[in-house]
Amino acid sequence: MDKYISNKIKNISLFMTFFVVILHSNNLEKSNVVNLNSVVQNFIGQGIVRVAVPIFFLISGYLFFYNFVPSMEKWKYKFKSRFHSLFIPYVIWCTGWLIILYLVELLPIGRALFSDRIVSDYTLKELFVNTYVYPLPYQFWYIRSLMLDVILTPVFYYIIKSLGKKSLPILVIVWFLYPISEMFGGLWFLQIFNYPFTLFGIGAAFAIHNIDLHFKSIKPKQVTLIGILYLLACVIRTVLMYTELPLLDLAENLVILFGVPFIWLFYDRMKSIKNKKIKIAKYGIFIYFFHIPFQSILKKVWFMVMPLSEISSLIIFFVAPIITITVCVLVAMFLRRYMNRFYMILSGGR
Repeated sequence: MDKYISNKIKNISLFMTFFVVILHSNNLEKSNVVNLNSVVQNFIGQGIVRVAVPIFFLISGYLFFYNFVPSMEKWKYKFKSRFHSLFIPYVIWCTGWLIILYLVELLPIGRALFSDRIVSDYTLKELFVNTYVYPLPYQFWYIRSLMLDVILTPVFYYIIKSLGKKSLPILVIVWFLYPISEMFGGLWFLQIFNYPFTLFGIGAAFAIHNIDLHFKSIKPKQVTLIGILYLLACVIRTVLMYTELPLLDLAENLVILFGVPFIWLFYDRMKSIKNKKIKIAKYGIFIYFFHIPFQSILKKVWFMVMPLSEISSLIIFFVAPIITITVCVLVAMFLRRYMNRFYMILSGGR
Protein backbone atom coordinates (compact mmCIF):
# COMPACT_ATOMS: atom_id res chain seq x y z
CA MET A 1 0.00 0.00 0.00
CA ASP A 2 1.46 3.35 -0.99
CA LYS A 3 2.12 5.94 1.71
CA TYR A 4 -0.61 8.32 0.50
CA ILE A 5 -3.42 5.75 0.79
CA SER A 6 -2.02 4.51 4.13
CA ASN A 7 -2.03 8.03 5.60
CA LYS A 8 -5.43 8.74 4.03
CA ILE A 9 -6.98 5.71 5.74
CA LYS A 10 -5.49 6.72 9.11
CA ASN A 11 -6.55 10.37 8.81
CA ILE A 12 -10.07 9.61 7.61
CA SER A 13 -10.43 7.04 10.41
CA LEU A 14 -9.56 9.81 12.88
CA PHE A 15 -12.12 12.18 11.36
CA MET A 16 -14.74 9.44 11.46
CA THR A 17 -13.94 8.84 15.13
CA PHE A 18 -14.68 12.53 15.71
CA PHE A 19 -17.95 11.98 13.82
CA VAL A 20 -18.85 9.10 16.15
CA VAL A 21 -18.23 11.28 19.21
CA ILE A 22 -20.51 13.94 17.71
CA LEU A 23 -23.13 11.29 16.91
CA HIS A 24 -23.14 10.19 20.55
CA SER A 25 -23.43 13.79 21.73
CA ASN A 26 -27.11 13.74 20.77
CA ASN A 27 -29.16 14.54 23.89
CA LEU A 28 -32.70 14.98 22.60
CA GLU A 29 -35.45 13.60 24.81
CA LYS A 30 -37.91 13.77 21.91
CA SER A 31 -36.26 13.76 18.50
CA ASN A 32 -39.56 14.16 16.61
CA VAL A 33 -40.52 17.54 18.13
CA VAL A 34 -39.86 20.30 15.60
CA ASN A 35 -37.64 23.10 16.93
CA LEU A 36 -34.25 24.55 16.11
CA ASN A 37 -32.47 22.33 18.63
CA SER A 38 -33.90 19.06 17.33
CA VAL A 39 -33.45 20.01 13.66
CA VAL A 40 -29.77 20.87 14.18
CA GLN A 41 -29.03 17.76 16.24
CA ASN A 42 -30.95 15.49 13.87
CA PHE A 43 -29.39 16.96 10.71
CA ILE A 44 -25.86 16.62 12.08
CA GLY A 45 -26.18 13.62 14.40
CA GLN A 46 -28.63 11.53 12.35
CA GLY A 47 -27.47 12.79 8.97
CA ILE A 48 -23.99 14.21 8.37
CA VAL A 49 -22.06 11.98 10.80
CA ARG A 50 -23.99 8.73 10.07
CA VAL A 51 -21.30 7.82 7.52
CA ALA A 52 -18.65 7.22 10.19
CA VAL A 53 -19.21 3.59 11.21
CA PRO A 54 -20.02 2.45 7.64
CA ILE A 55 -16.63 3.86 6.61
CA PHE A 56 -15.01 1.89 9.46
CA PHE A 57 -16.58 -1.33 8.14
CA LEU A 58 -15.51 -0.59 4.57
CA ILE A 59 -11.92 0.17 5.60
CA SER A 60 -11.83 -2.95 7.81
CA GLY A 61 -12.96 -5.16 4.94
CA TYR A 62 -10.37 -3.61 2.65
CA LEU A 63 -7.49 -3.95 5.11
CA PHE A 64 -8.33 -7.58 5.93
CA PHE A 65 -8.04 -8.65 2.29
CA TYR A 66 -5.38 -6.20 1.09
CA ASN A 67 -2.67 -8.21 -0.72
CA PHE A 68 -4.38 -11.36 0.54
CA VAL A 69 -3.40 -14.69 -1.02
CA PRO A 70 -5.40 -17.48 0.63
CA SER A 71 -3.47 -20.20 2.42
CA MET A 72 -3.85 -21.94 5.76
CA GLU A 73 -0.97 -19.94 7.21
CA LYS A 74 -2.42 -16.66 5.96
CA TRP A 75 -5.86 -17.40 7.43
CA LYS A 76 -4.26 -18.32 10.77
CA TYR A 77 -2.23 -15.10 10.76
CA LYS A 78 -5.28 -12.96 9.98
CA PHE A 79 -7.46 -14.57 12.66
CA LYS A 80 -4.69 -14.38 15.26
CA SER A 81 -4.09 -10.72 14.41
CA ARG A 82 -7.79 -9.83 14.76
CA PHE A 83 -8.02 -11.81 17.99
CA HIS A 84 -5.39 -9.49 19.49
CA SER A 85 -6.70 -6.27 17.91
CA LEU A 86 -10.45 -6.89 18.41
CA PHE A 87 -11.38 -9.64 20.86
CA ILE A 88 -8.89 -8.90 23.66
CA PRO A 89 -9.61 -5.11 23.75
CA TYR A 90 -13.35 -5.87 23.53
CA VAL A 91 -13.28 -8.07 26.63
CA ILE A 92 -10.98 -5.73 28.59
CA TRP A 93 -12.89 -2.52 27.80
CA CYS A 94 -16.38 -3.99 28.28
CA THR A 95 -15.35 -5.55 31.61
CA GLY A 96 -13.44 -2.47 32.72
CA TRP A 97 -16.23 -0.01 31.97
CA LEU A 98 -18.75 -2.20 33.81
CA ILE A 99 -16.52 -2.24 36.91
CA ILE A 100 -16.02 1.54 36.70
CA LEU A 101 -19.77 2.13 36.39
CA TYR A 102 -20.38 -0.15 39.37
CA LEU A 103 -17.89 1.80 41.48
CA VAL A 104 -19.33 5.17 40.35
CA GLU A 105 -22.83 4.01 41.28
CA LEU A 106 -21.67 3.20 44.83
CA LEU A 107 -21.29 6.93 45.46
CA PRO A 108 -24.43 9.01 46.16
CA ILE A 109 -23.50 11.55 43.48
CA GLY A 110 -22.80 8.70 41.04
CA ARG A 111 -26.11 7.00 41.78
CA ALA A 112 -27.91 10.28 41.08
CA LEU A 113 -26.57 10.21 37.53
CA PHE A 114 -28.51 7.08 36.65
CA SER A 115 -32.30 6.98 36.65
CA ASP A 116 -32.61 3.40 35.38
CA ARG A 117 -31.39 0.14 36.95
CA ILE A 118 -27.87 0.10 38.30
CA VAL A 119 -25.23 -2.60 37.82
CA SER A 120 -25.67 -4.07 41.31
CA ASP A 121 -29.32 -4.85 40.48
CA TYR A 122 -28.42 -7.12 37.55
CA THR A 123 -28.87 -10.90 37.63
CA LEU A 124 -25.92 -13.01 36.49
CA LYS A 125 -27.51 -13.44 33.07
CA GLU A 126 -28.13 -9.68 32.74
CA LEU A 127 -24.59 -9.01 33.90
CA PHE A 128 -23.16 -11.21 31.14
CA VAL A 129 -25.52 -9.87 28.45
CA ASN A 130 -24.90 -6.21 29.35
CA THR A 131 -21.16 -6.76 29.50
CA TYR A 132 -20.38 -8.83 26.43
CA VAL A 133 -23.48 -9.20 24.22
CA TYR A 134 -24.98 -5.71 24.37
CA PRO A 135 -22.24 -3.77 26.21
CA LEU A 136 -23.20 -0.79 28.34
CA PRO A 137 -20.55 1.25 26.48
CA TYR A 138 -22.70 0.89 23.38
CA GLN A 139 -20.04 1.97 20.84
CA PHE A 140 -18.61 -1.56 21.15
CA TRP A 141 -21.45 -2.94 19.03
CA TYR A 142 -19.16 -2.05 16.10
CA ILE A 143 -16.34 -4.25 17.42
CA ARG A 144 -18.82 -7.06 18.12
CA SER A 145 -20.18 -6.88 14.56
CA LEU A 146 -16.69 -6.60 13.11
CA MET A 147 -15.64 -9.79 14.92
CA LEU A 148 -18.59 -11.57 13.33
CA ASP A 149 -17.52 -10.25 9.91
CA VAL A 150 -14.02 -11.59 10.54
CA ILE A 151 -15.40 -15.03 11.39
CA LEU A 152 -17.28 -14.96 8.07
CA THR A 153 -14.30 -13.81 5.98
CA PRO A 154 -13.84 -17.21 4.26
CA VAL A 155 -17.46 -16.91 3.09
CA PHE A 156 -16.88 -13.33 1.95
CA TYR A 157 -13.77 -14.37 0.03
CA TYR A 158 -15.42 -17.31 -1.73
CA ILE A 159 -18.52 -15.33 -2.78
CA ILE A 160 -16.62 -12.20 -3.90
CA LYS A 161 -14.01 -14.23 -5.78
CA SER A 162 -16.71 -16.32 -7.49
CA LEU A 163 -18.81 -13.31 -8.54
CA GLY A 164 -15.87 -11.24 -9.76
CA LYS A 165 -16.37 -7.47 -10.01
CA LYS A 166 -20.12 -8.08 -10.23
CA SER A 167 -19.92 -8.59 -6.46
CA LEU A 168 -19.84 -4.79 -5.92
CA PRO A 169 -23.24 -3.92 -7.45
CA ILE A 170 -24.72 -7.14 -6.05
CA LEU A 171 -23.63 -6.19 -2.51
CA VAL A 172 -25.14 -2.72 -2.92
CA ILE A 173 -28.46 -4.21 -4.11
CA VAL A 174 -28.51 -6.71 -1.23
CA TRP A 175 -27.79 -3.86 1.20
CA PHE A 176 -30.92 -2.01 0.03
CA LEU A 177 -33.24 -5.03 0.27
CA TYR A 178 -34.31 -4.52 3.89
CA PRO A 179 -35.10 -0.76 3.78
CA ILE A 180 -37.04 -1.32 0.55
CA SER A 181 -38.96 -4.18 2.17
CA GLU A 182 -39.94 -1.84 5.03
CA MET A 183 -42.20 0.01 2.63
CA PHE A 184 -44.22 -3.18 2.40
CA GLY A 185 -44.17 -4.21 6.05
CA GLY A 186 -40.51 -5.32 6.28
CA LEU A 187 -38.85 -8.73 6.18
CA TRP A 188 -36.90 -9.01 9.44
CA PHE A 189 -34.40 -11.62 8.21
CA LEU A 190 -33.07 -9.16 5.60
CA GLN A 191 -31.61 -7.08 8.45
CA ILE A 192 -28.59 -9.38 8.42
CA PHE A 193 -27.60 -7.62 5.18
CA ASN A 194 -27.43 -4.17 6.79
CA TYR A 195 -24.26 -2.14 6.38
CA PRO A 196 -22.10 -3.97 9.01
CA PHE A 197 -22.20 -6.94 6.64
CA THR A 198 -22.44 -5.33 3.21
CA LEU A 199 -20.00 -2.43 3.71
CA PHE A 200 -17.38 -4.85 5.05
CA GLY A 201 -18.02 -6.96 1.95
CA ILE A 202 -17.70 -3.95 -0.38
CA GLY A 203 -14.37 -3.04 1.24
CA ALA A 204 -13.26 -6.66 0.85
CA ALA A 205 -14.28 -6.61 -2.83
CA PHE A 206 -12.17 -3.49 -3.44
CA ALA A 207 -9.13 -5.31 -2.04
CA ILE A 208 -9.76 -8.74 -3.61
CA HIS A 209 -10.26 -7.20 -7.06
CA ASN A 210 -7.31 -4.78 -6.63
CA ILE A 211 -9.40 -1.68 -7.36
CA ASP A 212 -7.31 1.50 -7.36
CA LEU A 213 -8.42 3.71 -4.46
CA HIS A 214 -6.99 6.90 -5.97
CA PHE A 215 -9.95 7.28 -8.37
CA LYS A 216 -8.00 9.80 -10.46
CA SER A 217 -10.64 9.78 -13.20
CA ILE A 218 -13.19 11.41 -10.87
CA LYS A 219 -13.41 15.14 -11.65
CA PRO A 220 -13.99 17.95 -9.09
CA LYS A 221 -17.47 18.66 -10.50
CA GLN A 222 -18.44 15.05 -9.91
CA VAL A 223 -17.22 15.26 -6.30
CA THR A 224 -19.32 18.40 -5.84
CA LEU A 225 -22.39 16.63 -7.26
CA ILE A 226 -21.90 13.67 -4.89
CA GLY A 227 -21.54 16.13 -2.00
CA ILE A 228 -24.81 17.85 -2.91
CA LEU A 229 -26.61 14.48 -3.09
CA TYR A 230 -25.11 13.61 0.32
CA LEU A 231 -26.43 16.82 1.89
CA LEU A 232 -29.80 16.35 0.17
CA ALA A 233 -30.04 12.81 1.59
CA CYS A 234 -29.25 14.23 5.07
CA VAL A 235 -32.04 16.80 4.67
CA ILE A 236 -34.50 14.12 3.54
CA ARG A 237 -33.62 11.87 6.49
CA THR A 238 -33.99 14.80 8.90
CA VAL A 239 -37.44 15.64 7.52
CA LEU A 240 -38.50 11.97 7.70
CA MET A 241 -37.72 11.92 11.42
CA TYR A 242 -40.77 14.16 11.93
CA THR A 243 -43.08 11.81 10.05
CA GLU A 244 -44.28 8.24 10.51
CA LEU A 245 -43.30 7.14 7.01
CA PRO A 246 -41.33 3.82 6.97
CA LEU A 247 -38.48 5.36 4.99
CA LEU A 248 -35.86 6.23 7.62
CA ASP A 249 -33.62 3.22 6.93
CA LEU A 250 -33.83 3.82 3.18
CA ALA A 251 -32.85 7.45 3.72
CA GLU A 252 -29.96 6.34 5.95
CA ASN A 253 -28.71 4.05 3.18
CA LEU A 254 -28.80 6.99 0.77
CA VAL A 255 -26.85 9.13 3.24
CA ILE A 256 -24.21 6.39 3.38
CA LEU A 257 -24.31 5.69 -0.37
CA PHE A 258 -23.43 9.30 -1.21
CA GLY A 259 -21.63 10.26 2.00
CA VAL A 260 -18.95 7.56 2.01
CA PRO A 261 -17.58 8.29 -1.50
CA PHE A 262 -17.87 12.03 -0.88
CA ILE A 263 -15.75 11.84 2.29
CA TRP A 264 -13.17 9.68 0.50
CA LEU A 265 -12.95 11.93 -2.57
CA PHE A 266 -13.23 15.27 -0.76
CA TYR A 267 -10.19 14.36 1.33
CA ASP A 268 -8.06 14.63 -1.83
CA ARG A 269 -9.12 18.28 -2.14
CA MET A 270 -7.88 19.10 1.39
CA LYS A 271 -4.44 20.34 0.35
CA SER A 272 -3.32 21.29 3.87
CA ILE A 273 -3.47 17.73 5.23
CA LYS A 274 -3.83 15.27 2.37
CA ASN A 275 -0.08 14.57 2.15
CA LYS A 276 0.46 14.38 5.91
CA LYS A 277 -0.27 11.93 8.68
CA ILE A 278 -2.10 13.78 11.46
CA LYS A 279 -0.15 13.30 14.68
CA ILE A 280 -3.09 12.35 16.88
CA ALA A 281 -4.40 9.85 14.31
CA LYS A 282 -2.67 7.12 16.31
CA TYR A 283 -5.02 7.87 19.21
CA GLY A 284 -8.18 7.44 17.13
CA ILE A 285 -9.01 3.93 18.35
CA PHE A 286 -8.47 4.96 21.98
CA ILE A 287 -10.84 7.91 21.52
CA TYR A 288 -13.42 5.49 20.13
CA PHE A 289 -13.02 3.04 23.04
CA PHE A 290 -12.88 5.67 25.80
CA HIS A 291 -15.47 8.30 24.81
CA ILE A 292 -18.51 6.38 26.14
CA PRO A 293 -19.52 6.35 28.98
CA PHE A 294 -17.29 9.38 29.72
CA GLN A 295 -19.30 11.62 27.40
CA SER A 296 -22.60 10.23 28.72
CA ILE A 297 -21.60 11.12 32.28
CA LEU A 298 -20.42 14.55 31.11
CA LYS A 299 -23.87 15.26 29.60
CA LYS A 300 -25.65 14.05 32.74
CA VAL A 301 -23.53 16.34 34.92
CA TRP A 302 -24.25 19.25 32.56
CA PHE A 303 -28.00 18.81 32.90
CA MET A 304 -27.69 18.51 36.69
CA VAL A 305 -26.03 21.93 36.77
CA MET A 306 -27.75 23.72 33.87
CA PRO A 307 -31.50 24.12 33.35
CA LEU A 308 -32.99 21.83 30.72
CA SER A 309 -33.71 23.99 27.70
CA GLU A 310 -33.21 24.11 23.93
CA ILE A 311 -30.20 26.38 24.34
CA SER A 312 -28.46 24.27 27.01
CA SER A 313 -29.17 21.12 24.99
CA LEU A 314 -27.66 22.64 21.86
CA ILE A 315 -24.64 24.00 23.74
CA ILE A 316 -23.67 20.64 25.23
CA PHE A 317 -24.27 18.95 21.85
CA PHE A 318 -21.35 20.98 20.45
CA VAL A 319 -19.23 21.36 23.59
CA ALA A 320 -19.30 17.74 24.84
CA PRO A 321 -17.38 16.33 21.82
CA ILE A 322 -14.65 18.96 22.20
CA ILE A 323 -14.17 18.20 25.90
CA THR A 324 -14.44 14.44 25.35
CA ILE A 325 -11.92 14.30 22.50
CA THR A 326 -9.48 16.52 24.42
CA VAL A 327 -9.68 14.35 27.54
CA CYS A 328 -9.37 11.13 25.50
CA VAL A 329 -6.26 12.37 23.71
CA LEU A 330 -4.62 13.53 26.96
CA VAL A 331 -5.33 10.19 28.67
CA ALA A 332 -4.04 8.32 25.61
CA MET A 333 -0.84 10.39 25.50
CA PHE A 334 -0.23 9.76 29.18
CA LEU A 335 -0.81 6.00 28.93
CA ARG A 336 1.22 5.65 25.76
CA ARG A 337 4.17 7.43 27.31
CA TYR A 338 4.18 6.06 30.86
CA MET A 339 2.27 2.76 30.57
CA ASN A 340 3.04 1.80 27.00
CA ARG A 341 2.53 -1.97 27.31
CA PHE A 342 -0.85 -1.47 28.98
CA TYR A 343 -1.82 1.10 26.35
CA MET A 344 -0.92 -1.28 23.50
CA ILE A 345 -3.14 -3.98 25.00
CA LEU A 346 -6.02 -1.51 25.38
CA SER A 347 -5.64 -0.28 21.83
CA GLY A 348 -5.20 -3.71 20.27
CA GLY A 349 -1.59 -2.99 19.34
CA ARG A 350 -2.42 0.12 17.35
